[in-house]
Amino acid sequence: MEIVLLGLAWIVYFFIHSFLAANQVKIYVEKRVPALFSNYRILYNFIAVAGLIPLLYLSVFLPDPYLLSLIWLSPIGYILIPTGLVLLYLAFKAFDGAEFLGLKKEKKPELVFSGMYKYVRHPLYLATILLILGLFLLVPTQKMLLVLLISYSYILIGFRLEERKLVAVFGDEYQAYQKKVKALIPYLY
Repeated sequence: MEIVLLGLAWIVYFFIHSFLAANQVKIYVEKRVPALFSNYRILYNFIAVAGLIPLLYLSVFLPDPYLLSLIWLSPIGYILIPTGLVLLYLAFKAFDGAEFLGLKKEKKPELVFSGMYKYVRHPLYLATILLILGLFLLVPTQKMLLVLLISYSYILIGFRLEERKLVAVFGDEYQAYQKKVKALIPYLY
């Protein structure tokens, strides 16, 4: 039962994350509560981190039987986690950190083609894929397998939702970019 509740908590977390990122929600908040909208990005990031930390803690540290047949793969986890962190850093370098965190007013969105974005359209998702897989290989439990499956399902849905939003904002320019650069895995997918 505990694993089912944890799975539901992850699903709710990802739903809230995508819901709050939707343009319709942002527009609604901007019209209805303009004072809140000026700090929307900070609030969004706070909710994302405040939700993620306890979920990761529960997923990694609560007792759960190991899938012993996978423990021999843990050295790969030690490679994937730092690789994911480096890719996360490189992906964030393309943005103004203060603006991304909401500490500075957002400018008109610009399409980024440099850095990691030359190789993959969604490097933050790629980094997340590597981090979660690495974590699962280090802690190969039923809970982490559930986190892996739910997270990967979310990424497959989330990147498509984000693609729609980007096409709506950037139009033909983004569609041309889609034809040149793979979505999640450089040169493959």
